[in-house]
Amino acid sequence: MGPEHTSGQLERFLQLSSDSPDDFQSEAAQPSYIVDQLKRTNWQVMNLTTPANFFHAMRRQIALPFRRPLIIMTPKSLLKHAEARSTFDDMVVGTELKRIYPETGPANADPSAVTRLVFCSGKVFYELRKERDAKQLSGKIALVRVEQICPFPYDLVREELAKFPAAEVVWVQEEHQNRGAWQYVQPRVNNLLRLHMADPRQIR
Repeated sequence: MGPEHTSGQLERFLQLSSDSPDDFQSEAAQPSYIVDQLKRTNWQVMNLTTPANFFHAMRRQIALPFRRPLIIMTPKSLLKHAEARSTFDDMVVGTELKRIYPETGPANADPSAVTRLVFCSGKVFYELRKERDAKQLSGKIALVRVEQICPFPYDLVREELAKFPAAEVVWVQEEHQNRGAWQYVQPRVNNLLRLHMADPRQIR
C-alpha cells in the first residue's frame, strides 16, 4: 500500500501541477493542441467515469511519443455502478479519449432555455443527473463532466460556455471547498471567461 492508497487527495496532485491558470494555450485550432498541452505540463490528472475512457487513457499513455505520469482518481465504487458502462462501439477504431463529456440531452437541444451550466468531475455526475431528471429539470440544467482535469481542457470548456451564454456557471464536487478540484478549476474558468471570451460571468 502506497502513501496515497487510503487517502488519495485530488487537490494534492493539482496543487503540484506545473501548468499556470494564466496560460490559456489558446492555439486550440492547431491539430497538435492536445499533445502540446501534455508536453507543457508535468503530469496528467484524470477522474474518469466510463470504461471506454479508462481504456482510451491507457491506450493514449502507451501511444504518446514521450512520457508524462498519469494520475487517475476514479473511485472503486464506479466498478459496480450500473450507469458507469460503455459499449464496444466506444472503443473501436476512430474513437479516442473524451477530455470532457458535454451535455447531450434536452438541454443541448435548446441551449437558450438553460438557466444553469454545471461542471463536475467523477461519480458525482451520476448523482446529479439522477436528481435533475427526478425533478424534471433536464431542459433547464446542463451537466458537463470534466474527465481530464490537468492539463485543463480550455478548448472544450470554452465551447460549452459559449453554447449556453445565458446560463449561470457552477462547479459541483463532493469535497469541501478547500479540497477536490475547485481551487484548480475556478481561476482557469474565470480567466477563460474574463480574458479570453469577454464574458462577465464567473464560475461559483
